[in-house]
Amino acid sequence: MNKFISGIENLSKWYGFGIIVLYSLLLAEFYSTVTALFISAELQSENIFIIFSRISYALTILSGVIIWVVLSFLFHLTALLFNGQAQFKRFLYPAAYPYFVPAVFILAGILLMDNVQIPETKDIAAALMDNAQFKLSMQLMNYSFIPYYLIVAVFIKNIYNIKYIYSFLSVAIPIVAIWGITELFKLV
Repeated sequence: MNKFISGIENLSKWYGFGIIVLYSLLLAEFYSTVTALFISAELQSENIFIIFSRISYALTILSGVIIWVVLSFLFHLTALLFNGQAQFKRFLYPAAYPYFVPAVFILAGILLMDNVQIPETKDIAAALMDNAQFKLSMQLMNYSFIPYYLIVAVFIKNIYNIKYIYSFLSVAIPIVAIWGITELFKLV
């Protein structure tokens, strides 16, 4: 595994950044596809909707890059708490490569949603939740990060030279903390 990670570290940082941009583009396309299912064709042709959807698309791409950096930094800080020994830049670029896994899952979700047919109804959300392809594409999106987190934990173990339990905790602690904070804000 050390040879594999060393090989990734020796690759150009632009390959990793390219994977992040690909992931971000697919994420933006996924959200755009979901939005198109919920919004009527009449509203989609309105100029104000077109402007907001383009802004949303660009912000989703930008947020994908920002999330990569922030999550990597949180994983880095947590690994340092467990006496990990590495610089942030040594971890940042290899941490981009596992984003390929969620990108593939999201692409599969987008392809599944292309075949979703919505019956004429006032409750589009309920109709979509009854659609098996839509539910599967949403599950692919939601669960796409489990393999990513596992791969990143292995990367942390090898880059920071810490035990597996600490590498998994280096991933789990920030994720659980972010989840807890979002749940806290739901209560407010």
